Amino acid sequence: MYYPVVGGGELHLKELCESLALRGHEVTVMTSNVTDSWNLWSGKSGGLPDTEMVNGVKVVRFHPSGDFWGRALEKWLELRGGYRTLKWILTSIGASVEEVEMLGRYPRMLPIIPRVLRCDADIVVSMNWYWPPGYYTYLARKFGRFILVGIPLFHTVQSWSRNEIYKSMLEQCDAVVTNTEYEAHFVHERASVKVEVAGVGVHPDAFAQRNGTEIRSRYQLGKSPLVGFVGRQQANKGVAKLVEAMRIVWQWNPQVRLVLAGHGKQKDIEVESAIERLGSFERQRLVRINEFDEKDKASLYDAFDIFVLPSTEESFGISYLEAWMCHKPVIGARIGSTACVIEGGTDGLLVEPNDSRDIARAIVELLSDPDRRVLMGERGYAKTIEHFTWEKVTNRVERLYLDLIAEAQVPRFRRQPK
Repeated sequence: MYYPVVGGGELHLKELCESLALRGHEVTVMTSNVTDSWNLWSGKSGGLPDTEMVNGVKVVRFHPSGDFWGRALEKWLELRGGYRTLKWILTSIGASVEEVEMLGRYPRMLPIIPRVLRCDADIVVSMNWYWPPGYYTYLARKFGRFILVGIPLFHTVQSWSRNEIYKSMLEQCDAVVTNTEYEAHFVHERASVKVEVAGVGVHPDAFAQRNGTEIRSRYQLGKSPLVGFVGRQQANKGVAKLVEAMRIVWQWNPQVRLVLAGHGKQKDIEVESAIERLGSFERQRLVRINEFDEKDKASLYDAFDIFVLPSTEESFGISYLEAWMCHKPVIGARIGSTACVIEGGTDGLLVEPNDSRDIARAIVELLSDPDRRVLMGERGYAKTIEHFTWEKVTNRVERLYLDLIAEAQVPRFRRQPK
């Protein structure tokens, strides 16, 4: 997916593409014509233009159903025994079961394959491998020779990232860009390939004008100690466990408030159940901001005393950087990727994501020590400015692309001899 879809991976891709375009590179994005993940899962078009220029980037959108070939595949799969037949045919010619599943899932943007083969690009980048189009780029590489860079965004805690097909996809790449050293190690365990740890970034200017006092006034938060969350209000982001943890925190100090700020058209059952279990007084301590203007994001972080994101869903966690830009301490999950971002005890705390008591312990620990909160926030800010601005991330990625082009020993996009 791509802008105007909102999400961490979508923001990551948008920032890289627009930054490269500003530097004079010609950038084209091939993506699905959807406005949210629900369109994507169901194969329904979002009605956006098929082709348009967005901030200097050419965006080419494909119907998530795959047009003619996608509809033909859909008809086949609807036949009795259709999936079993497709599976038998593909596995008999060497395809794995995972490859069959990739072809059967939405979005079925098979026209990407010939489009990639015709594009005459210096670099082809395949991003966000959870979705089938990452696999389509791998198939295109089998038919044509071009420089291929993977940005898989592996969520290493989740089982999908361990699918065997990714070993073959990694081996087809000339280089792989990862968000953390942990993800780089994960890649090297599966393939011998060049890896660049680029991370993600923020724009410091976006946090220069912030007003946490105004946010506190708008939502009648007063001067209460404030625990904040920004992101999709989903269980895999740690929201349900955070709500459970707050019940313990409220026993310690009933004046603490919790703010859940985030978007999402569909409510998460586990999160809603956790909130429904709150007593009436506890519910009065909770403020939900389901939609907010992007210009208010910095002020939201500025209003918090602590930012908490005990998520197992992150390949990096750009929200930690956003909180640090507002000089706030952070609490994250004790998982490999997050431990590469948060230095536990220095600029934040790491907790067991499925243990509400451990989350509550960390919250109480920081709320009890204002000086430590300030010190952690300052350290996080300094680290973000030094390593994780979009300018510095783009520098690393651009240098990799230019090095690969310089090292190439074949003309652009030369087809392999049969």
